[in-house]
Amino acid sequence: MMLTGCGSKDETPEAARPAFVILARDAAGAGESFIGRVRATQRADLAFPVSGKVAEVLVESGDVVRAGQVLARLDALPFSAQATATSGDVVRAEAAFAEVQRRAERLEVARKADAVSPGETTAMAAELAAANATLRNARAQRDLAGWSQQQAVLRAPFAGFVAARNIEAGQAIGPGVPAIAVDGAGRELLVVVPGDIALKSGEEVRLRNGKSELVSRVLRVDGRLDVSGVRTAYLSVPDNATVGSTWSVAIKQGKSDASVVVQIPLRAVIPAATSGRGQVLRLARDGRTTVLTDVRLGELHGEWIDVTHGLAVGERVVVAGAKAIRPGTIVEPIPFQPGAQP
Repeated sequence: MMLTGCGSKDETPEAARPAFVILARDAAGAGESFIGRVRATQRADLAFPVSGKVAEVLVESGDVVRAGQVLARLDALPFSAQATATSGDVVRAEAAFAEVQRRAERLEVARKADAVSPGETTAMAAELAAANATLRNARAQRDLAGWSQQQAVLRAPFAGFVAARNIEAGQAIGPGVPAIAVDGAGRELLVVVPGDIALKSGEEVRLRNGKSELVSRVLRVDGRLDVSGVRTAYLSVPDNATVGSTWSVAIKQGKSDASVVVQIPLRAVIPAATSGRGQVLRLARDGRTTVLTDVRLGELHGEWIDVTHGLAVGERVVVAGAKAIRPGTIVEPIPFQPGAQP
């Protein structure tokens, strides 16, 4: 009584008490968790289409590059020599064709005057066709040499950053060998899932990366299973997600019935005298005031337990120490990470 009387005038509000809280989750999708890896939506694994010796590499892994920027070069001497040689071949072939063409024109004049035999006319036509074929081949070789000279320079196809550098100066390299990888704009998450999980484009899934948790959507799913019976799904992630980082993916493959089973950590439950019953301390709508709630309990799944009545998915409950916190207490919620020790 004395304590009550003393506190009636001088009592000061208590400071908010820190409390670890967690969101009640939907048990229907709780067991389907996978690990995905972030990659750039716009990406390119670059390779020289011609063989040669690497003369210089102008970038390092992690460098920011702009579209069209030169990344590496092959030794230009063999390509320039080939271009010069084929240009000379074209000049010679053009001269030879012109000479045959002039003789063919003179022969045509003689033919009209009935001064040549049919055999001479046939032979000239064959010689003209051969000279024309030689010229066309020489021009094709010159064009190929010019193309090869251009392909000896590796350029960035778009703006981004160098994801991988696989070549060094002085190295001999063949056509198609991966040289430099460039990642551009956009990010997506690749996750491999069993073939019996039915994912559809636009379907909602949950992602977690450290303390970050967000809702994602399925962008697309490979139509074919690989030899091990799995397929790859591509999910949306924020554009600032780090390429190569891993995210936990929770895929809800639940039953479409009216009864929703909620799961919470077992340590959040205050046991009751009646079997299958308990209490939890949840947060009210203001997100800070504690409310004691009666719940019905279901099956135990490791450190989690089903709640069949009394809680809704997404409600926040105090994970530990609920016995020491009175209902109506103002708390400072601290997000609890599963596996941590509050």
